[in-house]
Amino acid sequence: MTIQLRPYQLRANAEIREAMRAGHRRVLLVAPTAFGKTATASEIMRSAVAKGRRVLFLVHRREIVNDTARRLRAAGVPCGVLMAGVRTAGDPPVTVASIQTVVARETFPRADLVIWDEAHHAAAAQYVAVAAIYPAAHHLGLTATPERGDGVGLRDAFDAIILGATVRELQAEGYLAECDVLAPGTRIRGGLACEPAEAWRMYAEGRPTVAFCRSVDESIALAEALGPRARHVDGTTPLATRAAILDDFAAGRIDVLTNVFVLTEGWDCSRAKVCLLARGIGHSGAYLQMVGRVLRRHGEERALVIDLGGVLHDHGMPDEDRTYSLDGITRAVPEKREWISRCLACGTEVRGATRGEHCAVCKAPWPEREPVVITGAPLAKIAKVSRDEKVREFARLQEIARLRGYKQGWVSHQYRARFGVWPVGVREKADH
Repeated sequence: MTIQLRPYQLRANAEIREAMRAGHRRVLLVAPTAFGKTATASEIMRSAVAKGRRVLFLVHRREIVNDTARRLRAAGVPCGVLMAGVRTAGDPPVTVASIQTVVARETFPRADLVIWDEAHHAAAAQYVAVAAIYPAAHHLGLTATPERGDGVGLRDAFDAIILGATVRELQAEGYLAECDVLAPGTRIRGGLACEPAEAWRMYAEGRPTVAFCRSVDESIALAEALGPRARHVDGTTPLATRAAILDDFAAGRIDVLTNVFVLTEGWDCSRAKVCLLARGIGHSGAYLQMVGRVLRRHGEERALVIDLGGVLHDHGMPDEDRTYSLDGITRAVPEKREWISRCLACGTEVRGATRGEHCAVCKAPWPEREPVVITGAPLAKIAKVSRDEKVREFARLQEIARLRGYKQGWVSHQYRARFGVWPVGVREKADH
């Protein structure tokens, strides 16, 4: 059987085909949660198979392989799987594979089309190695957030980009929920406005929630503080245990899932309606992935984001329009700080979020994280402000500065005090 694609999925397919006919061999489809990226790709795969072509569909986590294969078969795409300990017999026209297995085994199925799920991981050496095996194939990337963990775009991995739809378009069509945000009035760096458990009890008790924490210890502590209807999962949780916990959440037997990046992507449950951000977030991609977990429709219920660190002041409202390109996500960020860890034993510095458990030079353990600071800042519902209103306010501030002889810096600081971000991209609009 085949599936009936929605109008915006048909439009995306047409634009992908047009880009490939124009000579682009590596096309990136950017579309938010609930767009149906796998369904959209399934029609391209079905068409390719009908023409006698071979397809390799790559996922970055082993546990996603079987679920992806199941969805493709339901869409009428004949496929097999390849992952550790499992390989479909014969030579299926479509292979869904774990990239870790493909690289580790150096097993490369024939492919005229390679599809990269969660393509923002394409920076990894594994992805580079696989891409080199298929230089003559067409490549299609699927992602909601076209930038890597360090905020760098995907221009070196793809040569054309297609925007499938925006969050607001999918909200208007009824596929995504409207979203409210509670946050402090300014960004809190190195701290939170209040205790996560206290915030949940005050604003979301009883509502299905996914909480993103700074560390495993903090995630475990939050689950314990919230009681028996909350559970923690992390990267060491056995797959069967994790699956059972996620099933319990989907079935309503528990109400809160706490984690550190484990549920950022590759997990969808429309029952989740509250996103509790109990951490800072360094770049827009991770932020949009996290809040996207609660934007799927579940009846008429609105989604809620409880942003205890005020990260929306860096990255914007979940449903505001953004500019996506192969250079990343255009956003207004007042300052960008790269995480730096310094070994207290030998002084070695490591930049970025990944550092391991011990210093790579002297093997000493890294120092404990500083305890989170609770500032007591009040949370308030963040009102949506249109771009036109921001442009008008910027122009008004410019006029005041001109009349009073103030410098341009005064305008920027007044604008930031009003909207929580610097006037990036607004100045040009106001001048016209």
